[in-house]
Amino acid sequence: MLRIGLRAHDLGSFSCADALGEAAQNAKEGAFIQLALKKAIPSSRPWQEWDEEYISSIVSALSRHGVSVAMIGCYINPIEPDEEKRRLELDRFRKSLSLAKAFGCPYVGTETGTLNPKGGYSPDTSDPRNLAVFRDSLSQMVDAAERYGSYVAIEAVARVHTISTPERLASILDGFRSDHLKVILDPVNLIPWTGIPEKDGVPLRIPSEEAEHSWICSILDIVGPRLVAIHCKDYYLDGNGTKIGNIPALTGCFRWKQFAEELHRRSVDVPWLLENLDPRTVSSTAETLGRY
Repeated sequence: MLRIGLRAHDLGSFSCADALGEAAQNAKEGAFIQLALKKAIPSSRPWQEWDEEYISSIVSALSRHGVSVAMIGCYINPIEPDEEKRRLELDRFRKSLSLAKAFGCPYVGTETGTLNPKGGYSPDTSDPRNLAVFRDSLSQMVDAAERYGSYVAIEAVARVHTISTPERLASILDGFRSDHLKVILDPVNLIPWTGIPEKDGVPLRIPSEEAEHSWICSILDIVGPRLVAIHCKDYYLDGNGTKIGNIPALTGCFRWKQFAEELHRRSVDVPWLLENLDPRTVSSTAETLGRY
């Protein structure tokens, strides 16, 4: 059976860890979460003030509601063009890596950066010079993970972020042989902006099962044993043939059942974390996915 969890801040913003734990428990009994602490609990201490005692108190409050952390969310911009701001971003990430034991989770997740200050698309992000900056930042993060006995988990995003294609992801993974570099796979995020191409190179509004399966297998071949979590949401192509990729799982056109079957075939057992969820339907969504 699949292990289905959720992204904490999709449930809302909370005043304290107890309130978050109660909401997660109500959404799904025995929940595990991806916790980006400042997103879920805006009043929590600044990251510079985190220590083992403080993080352990957060985790203890969650555990009283049967909630545990499956991924530490620390979504920095590793290609921030301002060097001083980038240094602070990396310091923030290293802080989470250093506190992984207190969080009760060894994995710290991030996306791979953009030059858009609002976090969206910039045509300059894909410049090879930014790929070099990303490699340098990632090297620092992986070095810290090795030192603290924790793991960096990167998430690729088509078009928008530095690592925007399966080929770029493969290049990064090939260049970092450390076991402390892992992958969060959000298949919807990696689907090209205009959809999955068919054999003739042309995407359909809803891809054929064959095309989608072939595309998924190519991604899983690249990621291999580095996969530590699945992000689960859905998408569709709008009237202009552009991906709308921020809707709850099972409400779009991605074949999650076939995806789960491929993971089973490969003996891949990692947590699934629901994104862009609807709190009103998260329980039924998790139940349906859990049967796959």
